[in-house]
Amino acid sequence: MSIDFPALPASITSERITVAADVQLRVLRAGSGAPLLLVPGWNFSGEVFVHQLVELAAHYEVIALDPRGHGESSKPLTGNNFPQRGRDLAAVIEALDLRSIALAGWSFGVLDVLSYLGQFGDDRVARLILIDEPPRVPFDPANAAEWGEAALSHDGLPAYVQFLSTDRAGFLAYIAADALGVDPAAADSDPAVAKLIADGARTPEHIAIITGAEGLSTDLSAPALAFHETGKPVLFFAKEAWAEAAERWVTTQLPRAEFATIPVHAGFLTEPAAFNARLTAFLG
Repeated sequence: MSIDFPALPASITSERITVAADVQLRVLRAGSGAPLLLVPGWNFSGEVFVHQLVELAAHYEVIALDPRGHGESSKPLTGNNFPQRGRDLAAVIEALDLRSIALAGWSFGVLDVLSYLGQFGDDRVARLILIDEPPRVPFDPANAAEWGEAALSHDGLPAYVQFLSTDRAGFLAYIAADALGVDPAAADSDPAVAKLIADGARTPEHIAIITGAEGLSTDLSAPALAFHETGKPVLFFAKEAWAEAAERWVTTQLPRAEFATIPVHAGFLTEPAAFNARLTAFLG
């Protein structure tokens, strides 16, 4: 089955918001109502949320941004780290005067939203949606209680960093195919994979490497746990391939959170109707 990854329609508006000296972020907006703010993952732009921007706009104000260094946002030489990206997110929220936000991060975008919460608190955030990324990315594979993306072993975190830093194009192609659940043997001829690679390739190599390496070694479980302790609603999506381990971690660490699965890492793009229905049920 082909993956529908359309261009942004005219109903979606685009604006640029200054978040720091000489740094502007592109922000995509559609609809009206309670705000849903979506942050994409490593290398990718807010365009990956095209189906949410289109299909959820009847009920919510849907907002998606390009983090610094990504998409059509500014690409500065410095400041390409998750603490700064949390501050960038705060600047966008302040500029748009967003309140009672449903704040969602996908992949390393989870680190953006947790960085924001860790620095600025949850006063403006009503609900939290974490899409297929552990708040603590590195993990000990010998400890069954831990769950993460980058194993602390010779063929885990070091191998990831080596692959990323020596073959950024290959790493991006691998990530794009995996995110969409496309067999690597067929990835070269898949239009959606090609579009996702092109989207990610807009991120300069130095930003791709530094944010990738930092993300793989980041632990932001503390703000995730702190938000959960407020009693505000949390929804955690995990791809089917690691859903058992993810649900075990969520049940232990965030016991009041709702848990849902998506077929692949970018399930909101490959199966948007099911994803949007589950998200809408959570948002109310």
